[in-house]
Amino acid sequence: MVDEALHLSLVRGSGPLHTAIADQLNAAIADGTLLPGMRLPPERELADTLGVSRMTVRQALGELERDGRVRRVVGRSGGTFVRETDAGSVRAGAAGISAELRRQGGATSVEPISADVEPAGKRVASALELRRSDRVVVITRLRLASGKPLAVERSSLPTRLFPDIEDLDLASSLLDLMGAFGVHPVRSLERLELTPARPQDARALGVRREAPLLLVERIRYAADGTPVEFARDRFRPDRTRVVLESTEVAE
Repeated sequence: MVDEALHLSLVRGSGPLHTAIADQLNAAIADGTLLPGMRLPPERELADTLGVSRMTVRQALGELERDGRVRRVVGRSGGTFVRETDAGSVRAGAAGISAELRRQGGATSVEPISADVEPAGKRVASALELRRSDRVVVITRLRLASGKPLAVERSSLPTRLFPDIEDLDLASSLLDLMGAFGVHPVRSLERLELTPARPQDARALGVRREAPLLLVERIRYAADGTPVEFARDRFRPDRTRVVLESTEVAE
């Protein structure tokens, strides 16, 4: 929803209206309000919110598409989406970055830390296409490798899709738990970056505060394009590694 996720208001300057709209949407992408893979509101909704014609909105979206910031998909589940392939993103194989880091780190088990039902808030609501007041269950778990802390995994799931999932065995595979509710993710988008350890993560992982961690941010999608999980997994970099294999091509 525009009023929950974007809070757009048209600032009229000396330039064309569609350029001003494109600049605001581009800023929302840059600051993380609009995450890669997210669907933008429909043209009519954007036009009504900003008080402009649909043609003006269409011109703005066309400008973003030409700049490689969004992609358009036609059909029943289509729309305008923030492009997943930007300079700051990393693509892994079918298993995904988090799964590969767990494999290379020798992960052997997982221990539940907490499971809390709470309002989605701005960032989670944006990623899961919810209202801020919508409820999510936040599952936090500690991933171990031979008994030693490897990663803190924090997943937010919409309660409307997973009612009372917090009462199940959270030491099980999260994908298996999601499958028990008839939800089977078919696609995920992940981004890898360095982040300083927060106090609670430092305690769980046995590192000093502000120590660098590998942060993997993930959105999982169902077959119809609905986002079903927003996760932020933090790994100890000294207990895993990233290995990339490529084929050399002429430049």
